[in-house]
Amino acid sequence: MGTDQEVASAVVRDQYFDKVIKQVAERAYKFKQALTISPTSSWKNFFYREGATPLAGLTGNAIKGIPRGADFPQAVVQWERIQAVIDKYGLENNIPWEDIISDSIDVKERTLFKIAEGVVKAVDDQIYTALTSDSGVTTLNIHSAYTNGGGWNQASGAVIDNLMYGKQIIAENNYDVSNLMLFINPRDHRSLVKYLTDKGAQFPTVSSDKAMNGVVGNLVGITIVVSNSVTVSQALLVVPKRCGTWKELVPLTTITKEDAGKNLLVRSWEYGVTEVTDPKCIVVFKGTNLTQ
Repeated sequence: MGTDQEVASAVVRDQYFDKVIKQVAERAYKFKQALTISPTSSWKNFFYREGATPLAGLTGNAIKGIPRGADFPQAVVQWERIQAVIDKYGLENNIPWEDIISDSIDVKERTLFKIAEGVVKAVDDQIYTALTSDSGVTTLNIHSAYTNGGGWNQASGAVIDNLMYGKQIIAENNYDVSNLMLFINPRDHRSLVKYLTDKGAQFPTVSSDKAMNGVVGNLVGITIVVSNSVTVSQALLVVPKRCGTWKELVPLTTITKEDAGKNLLVRSWEYGVTEVTDPKCIVVFKGTNLTQ
């Protein structure tokens, strides 16, 4: 860009609006922090899902106890080839010129915020859906919370044991469980706080500089994230950065188009798709809220 741009020029405005929306989105995304962000230039993408079971020798040809001079046992690494097609997300709004110059509220700033919020919410919803019920995933760990105690909002709830059971499942599949993330909805956040206070404990807090992207605390070594994208009576436990990848064709982008004296168009879009690469480091809890 040259140095002849004025403060109010379209190029400068576009950059400003784009910056505002990206700043909003940075704090609004909840599930992207659980994924590895990987750029792509292809509409159709392929990834390989590797078997989580450690390799072992065939029957009668074990890894341990190879005789002197004998052949080594054979083991085959298996991968499943998966296709992921990019999704296009977008939202726009025309702001009448009269509203921009005369409304009692700042319609331009509020529109920027709501446009960003809409796109981010749609992306978050898709990521959650993919991690919990991807039609191509048949190896997700589904655990009914109420089968090992009651719902998290009931006196018989066994929240800590449920979380430790989820951690156990992931560890048994040979994943590091030192930095797990649990995604819950606001109702289950209330249940967790009540569960702890009923036990005479306080819900752990996080410092203000870390309280973003829905993070509300840490429990038994698990970071707790609250999101409205989480389905009622469900919770999602994952190994962040290992459970999946956000394949990004176009990052969140914003433009404005001004028709002076008539309106201002604000448009935002993003292209990407979730790849569930490691379903064995995902645990879905169901039945966390049995009564409202």
